[in-house]
Amino acid sequence: MDNMDFSGRTAIVTGASRGLGRAYALWLAARGCAVVVSNRPAADGSSSAQKVVEEILAAGGRAAIHAGPVEAPEAAAELVATAEWHFGPPDIFISNAGIQAFRHFSTVTLEEMRELLDINLWGCIVGLKAVWPAMVERGYGRIVLTGSSAGLWGQMQSADYAASKGAMVGLARSVALDVPEGADIRVNVIAPAAYTPMSSGSMDPKWADYASPDHVAPVVGWLCSAQCRTSGGIYHAGAGNVRRAQVLEGEVHHLSEGSLGTVMESLTARPEWTSSFASGAEILPEMMKASS
Repeated sequence: MDNMDFSGRTAIVTGASRGLGRAYALWLAARGCAVVVSNRPAADGSSSAQKVVEEILAAGGRAAIHAGPVEAPEAAAELVATAEWHFGPPDIFISNAGIQAFRHFSTVTLEEMRELLDINLWGCIVGLKAVWPAMVERGYGRIVLTGSSAGLWGQMQSADYAASKGAMVGLARSVALDVPEGADIRVNVIAPAAYTPMSSGSMDPKWADYASPDHVAPVVGWLCSAQCRTSGGIYHAGAGNVRRAQVLEGEVHHLSEGSLGTVMESLTARPEWTSSFASGAEILPEMMKASS
């Protein structure tokens, strides 16, 4: 059991009405963190994030709701203002909001791809820009961006989704390098594997408990804690398993070593996964074994 205490901390979690975001919000709130639960409002103006806020309050925690489109800069500003009004400047930012659609690259339209990228990538950037000043001013912050094994290794019929998630690696590692000297601000990436409303179309419901978002929440919680001293890390987690992913390069060869074709064909990468499903075989071993 962990003994982490987030009393006095304020967290913002986007896409927090269901699935992974809800699990993160509940996990932090149960350990004393004040949480702003953010989600896009429904067409009728209602917000499913209200249920999560009520869950937290009923358990004796502190929470406030924010409803707005994650990709809108004005909504991101309102999000930070909500945190400051209710609890104080944000110490923790979990960028979890996102959408996925399986569409073959030959048939997906540019408009469809742009819509997904606006939410998944731009929605993360505007939120990150909104929380950054307060973290820099106070010299403390914990930021977790949501990547995916699809963004690391590729995934069929997911070019736009994989592109948006692969961008999280470069974004997190670059922002981590921009942290002012002496500031305790950590920026990391989580690549979660879980049964959620978004993944339910490609995962049998019988694995809902095995691949519950509750098994990923402790990893994200640790990345949000003062105990986390790493930055720019990529963490792949699911079903109670976790490992750190790395970007690796092979040996250097000089073009004078032979013909261009010989040199290029001799280049070998260190062992790597061939797809997101291949990498998932170790994070969700029982499910993948049953599916094979």
